[in-house]
Amino acid sequence: MANLFKIKILAREKKISIRALANELGMTEQGLQLLIRENSTKIDTLERIASILDVPVGVFFDEENKNRNINSHNRISGGKNIVGNGNKMTDDNLQYLQKQIAKKDELIDKLSNRIIELTNKLVKI
Repeated sequence: MANLFKIKILAREKKISIRALANELGMTEQGLQLLIRENSTKIDTLERIASILDVPVGVFFDEENKNRNINSHNRISGGKNIVGNGNKMTDDNLQYLQKQIAKKDELIDKLSNRIIELTNKLVKI
């Protein structure tokens, strides 16, 4: 399941405003905010966002269903990251997210390689 809330997290880490990101995508800031809030977009838009933020598309997808959406646990309020109970997002939270992203990237790489292998086998048939 996609987690487009990560767009805000990654943009903030890269010091790119949502407005600047939206302009780069050729959409309004409100349109990008809506896309994030509704957690839905076309894959080509998501690929463009990933490219602008210089991250793999896989960072926007959850590893497990039980790890649901960061959206359900985190929210952004007044420009500050807030976690569940209202505490500021800690370095531990950020490190955890970075580890999860790295795991997802690794899984995507493995899946991509497997798809390439299978495609090559199909081509040979």
